[in-house]
Amino acid sequence: MLRLVVESAKIDPPLTPPPRSCVSVNFRDIKKRTHVVEGNDPIWNETLIWHLWNRPLENDSFLQVTLQDMGSEKKERFIGLATVVLKPLVKHPRKVHFVKDLNLLNHSMSQTDCTITLQVAHMTHRDIEKTGYKDSLGITTREAAKQKVPLPSSAMQRALCSKPQHFQVRVRVFEARQLTGNDIKPVVKLSIGGQQQQTRIKMGNNPFFDEVGGMGFHLPLLLKQRLVGSSPTASPGHSLLRKWLGLCQPNKPASGVTGYLKVTISVLGVGDQAPVDQKLPYRADDTEVQIFKSAAVPIHMAYLQFFIYCAEDLHFRKLQSANPMLEVELIGEKLKTHVPAPTDNPIWNQILTFQIQSPISFCRKQTACQDEIGTASLFLNQISSTGEEIEGVSSGFLPCFGPSFLTLHGGKKAPFRIQEEGACISDSVKDGLAYRGRVFLELITQIKSQQDSRMKDLSHEVTMIEKHRNRQKYGLCVIFLSCTMMPNFNDLIQFEVSIGHYGNKLDLNYKPLVSTTQYSPVIYDGNIYHYVPWYNTKPVVAVTSSWEDVSFRVNCLNLLHFTRDRLKANLNTLKSMRNPKDPALLRQWEKLLRELVQDCKRPLPCMTDQPAATNLDRKRWQLRSLVLQELAQKAKHAKPRDMVATVEGWLYHLNTVLPEPQISLPDVMIWLMAKEQRVAYARVPAHSVLFSQAGGLYSGRFCGKIQTLLLQYPEGEGQKDTLPAHLRVCMWLGNVTDSKDLQLLRQGDMVVYAETVSSAQGPGRSTGVGVGG
Repeated sequence: MLRLVVESAKIDPPLTPPPRSCVSVNFRDIKKRTHVVEGNDPIWNETLIWHLWNRPLENDSFLQVTLQDMGSEKKERFIGLATVVLKPLVKHPRKVHFVKDLNLLNHSMSQTDCTITLQVAHMTHRDIEKTGYKDSLGITTREAAKQKVPLPSSAMQRALCSKPQHFQVRVRVFEARQLTGNDIKPVVKLSIGGQQQQTRIKMGNNPFFDEVGGMGFHLPLLLKQRLVGSSPTASPGHSLLRKWLGLCQPNKPASGVTGYLKVTISVLGVGDQAPVDQKLPYRADDTEVQIFKSAAVPIHMAYLQFFIYCAEDLHFRKLQSANPMLEVELIGEKLKTHVPAPTDNPIWNQILTFQIQSPISFCRKQTACQDEIGTASLFLNQISSTGEEIEGVSSGFLPCFGPSFLTLHGGKKAPFRIQEEGACISDSVKDGLAYRGRVFLELITQIKSQQDSRMKDLSHEVTMIEKHRNRQKYGLCVIFLSCTMMPNFNDLIQFEVSIGHYGNKLDLNYKPLVSTTQYSPVIYDGNIYHYVPWYNTKPVVAVTSSWEDVSFRVNCLNLLHFTRDRLKANLNTLKSMRNPKDPALLRQWEKLLRELVQDCKRPLPCMTDQPAATNLDRKRWQLRSLVLQELAQKAKHAKPRDMVATVEGWLYHLNTVLPEPQISLPDVMIWLMAKEQRVAYARVPAHSVLFSQAGGLYSGRFCGKIQTLLLQYPEGEGQKDTLPAHLRVCMWLGNVTDSKDLQLLRQGDMVVYAETVSSAQGPGRSTGVGVGG
C-alpha cells in the first residue's frame, strides 16, 4: 500500500482572514482529504493510505495534491496544487521519499511562494505490523490501513459506462528531435475524432514547441480508449507524461523512424484535474526514454562501444581518498566501470557496450565515488550524421568520438534559458560551472547481429601515449579594463581567472598562480550603479597551463565561426532596411552574396594529413566542406526574393555543423569573488580567444581584442533580474612560444607593486600586477 504523511504547508503571502486549510490528494482516481486546520502555516501530520491491490507502482505514477481553503463563504477556495512523482519509490521501494517545501502552482500553472511538505512511502503488511500503535505522525498506520477503501472495480465500472459524457483530450507538445529533411520548417498537427489543431511553425531538425492543445468530445466513456488507444486511459490519471513518439511516414512505415516527438497526453472527464508537470520544459536529467512507435516500423539494432581509458584531475575536497567510478547513461540504461584503487587519476581500460535501436538522441556520462563528482553530455547529432545536412544522396556516418578527452563539470549550474530561434537546444543543457576533471575515451558504433559481451576489460598493453600526445604549455593573459553597472558590495571584491584547475585559488592541490586581481572596493557612480576604481592602472592576470595541441581543430572551428559571424552581421544589416524600395537594399544583398561565396570557397584546414586527427575529425571535415560547397552554389544562383527567410535558412544550416565536441580545452572562467566566495561568473569559450599562427581568420574572434562580458549569477543565487557586473576585458590565449605576438601589454607599462609570501599559510600569491596607462 501507499502511505502519505501530510506534514505542513506555508501560505505566502498570508491570507486575511486566516484560511481553514485542507489538503486533498488524488491517486488513481481515488481522492482523500486531511482534516481542516486554521492558519497560514497549517500543520496536519496526518496519514493517508491507498491500497495498491494488484497494481504496483509504475515510473509514471504520481499524486495530485491540492491545497484549499474550506472557510470561504461561497465555496472551497483554491490555493494551489502540485504533482508528486512516485518514480523514486519504484527505484527504492524501501526508502521514504521526503518532499520538503514543494512549491505550489496557481490556476495559470505559474509557480507561487506557497509550499507544502510531505512524506511518501511504499509499505507492506509487515511494515504495518512494525509501526504498531506508536506512530506519532497523525493517526497510526494500522488504523489508516483498517479504513474502508473503495474496491478498484468500482472505478473501472464507472470508466466503462456507455452513457455519453463530456470529456477532453489534452496534448502538450514539447519538442522534436532528429527530424529528417533539409531546411525544413516543421509543424505538429493534431487530429482527433475529426478535429484538428496545429502548433506554430518552427525551423530546423530539432525544434522546440512547448505548446498545449485540447479538444472536447461528447461520447460514451467506453469510446475513450478507442480515441487515443488504451495507453493513456490505462496509465495513472489517464495520462502519458513526457513520452517520446517515434514518427514514420504513414505510406512508407518500412522506411523506419523519421524523427521523435515528445508529448504529454491526458484524457480528462468532467471534474478531472489535469496532471501538473512541474519540471522545466527541457531538463538535462530527462534521460529515461520510452519510445512509442508503430509496430510496422522495422527495428535496426546497433552496438555503441565506449572505450574508457583513464581520467585526470579528479580531486576530492571532502574525502581524503576515494574510489572513482565512471557511469555511462544512454536513454535510461546505465553501465559502470570497475572501481580502481583510490586515486585522482584512475585508469580503467574497459569497454562498455550498449545495445540500442537506432537512431537515438544523446548519452550522458558522470564520474562518481560516493557522491557525484562531475558530468558531461555527448549529443549524438554532434558526433554522427543522418545525411540530411546536405541535399542529394548522402549516407551520413554512425556515432564516433575520440580517442579524446571529455571535460567534466559539476557544482553550481548556469541559469536555464530557452535559446533563441534556430539555436541548438543542447546549448541550454548545463552540466555545471566548475571544472571537475577530464575523461579520456573513445566511442565506436557497430551494426552486428550478435555481441559477445556487454562489458569487458581492455588489454593492459593499451598504449597510453595518446593521453600525453603533443602536450604544450599555454599562456592565458587577461587585462581588466573596466567594471561597471554593479550592485553595492559591502565587502572588497576581486576577480579570478581560471582555465581548468589552473588558476583556481580554492583548489589547494595545485601551485598557486597570478590568477586574481587586487582586492578593490566598489564606488557609487552617483546615479544607480557602482563601479570598480581601476582608473589608469589596469589589473593583469597571467595563467600558464598544459594541454594537448588542438590547433588543427580550433583553426577549422574559428574559420567556420568567422563565416557564420559575417553572414549574421550582413543579415542584421539587411533586416534593418525597412523600405523594400530602398536602392541600398539590393547593394547589401549583393554584398552578402559576394562575401558568403568568398568565405565558403576558402578551404578548411585539411584533416586527412593530421596524425592526431580522429575518425570524427575526418568525418566532420568532409561534412562541413560539403555544406560550404552547397551554400556557395546556392549563393551564386540566389535571386532577390524572400531575402531574409533565405539567408536565415542558410544561417541555420551553417549552425548545424558548427559545434565541435572534441575540444579538450576547458572554457575560461572569470569569477567575481567577495569574502573568498564566488558570486557571479562569465564563461568564455577557449577557442574564441585562442591565437593561431595560421593568421587572423583562424584565431579566435576576441583574441587580443576588447570584448564586453555581462556577468550572471549561478542558478538560484543573486537578485532576480539584476546584473552583477558589466566587464570589459582583453584576452589572449596561446602557446607560450607565440607570446612574442602578444600586443596587449605594449599599450602601457607593466608594474609589479608587491609580492607577498606567507610560510604559515603555504605558498603566497603574486598580486598587484597591473598595466599603467
